[in-house]
Amino acid sequence: MARASLKNICRLIQEVTVQQPVEQSFLADLKRSIELTDKANARMPSQTYKPSSMHCVRNMYYQRTGTAQDDGETSYVLIGICNSGSDIHQRIQQSVLDMKSNGIDCEYINVGEFVTSRNLMALDIVKMPDFENKDYETKLFHKNLNMSFLCDGIIRYKDKYYILELKTEGVNKWIGRKGVDPKHYMQATAYSLAFGIPDVIFVYINRDMLDMKAFLFTPTTDMKAELQSKIVYCEDCINNGTVPPKPDDVPRSVCEYCNYKTECRKDG
Repeated sequence: MARASLKNICRLIQEVTVQQPVEQSFLADLKRSIELTDKANARMPSQTYKPSSMHCVRNMYYQRTGTAQDDGETSYVLIGICNSGSDIHQRIQQSVLDMKSNGIDCEYINVGEFVTSRNLMALDIVKMPDFENKDYETKLFHKNLNMSFLCDGIIRYKDKYYILELKTEGVNKWIGRKGVDPKHYMQATAYSLAFGIPDVIFVYINRDMLDMKAFLFTPTTDMKAELQSKIVYCEDCINNGTVPPKPDDVPRSVCEYCNYKTECRKDG
């Protein structure tokens, strides 16, 4: 039995060391290069709140206190999905910008100029968009809420302002899409609160077939109050050095993709 096992191990080693066909060797190296580039370009997350990560107050606490995230290698597939989403965002933003020149009553607003013209003193413009170079996103910091975020855009459509939020997703999820994902409510609420614009138009893009669905979402006064109270509570926990209890109402998918699972398990 032992001799047979040793023979199998030797056979596996021989199979691994056999020279790969050149095309397979190239493909393996290409995938590895994609992952190495992504790792080299990775940035340390800032210790600020993020509108898309405010479902869980414990996650917010870890972000604000600079807690170490779980180690994990991002696969070339996930990197490709993220890059594809960014490319789709850019194409849609350019198409929205083109609507006015195509005779449609819609104007894609420069978010930085909007913040300045409206004298939104709580917002610092970290990075302005550059439409000429197809850079449409504006990076902002909300001083009162200690919140950093990127905005896909603001539009003036038929004489009314809307916040524009683009989301890409796979075909199966997109086919079943009947409205705004509840996971995106808090993000929309944060944007509405920051800009003083009541309504958010979500455009969900099927990344496989590039078809689209759009839904209007209007955060309520209670939603805005809840977001602000959650931030106040988290700040109190930080000042007291107390990790907030893990909420019971956080969706399983949020926990599944959380970068602080190890620390969360340690804190109970």
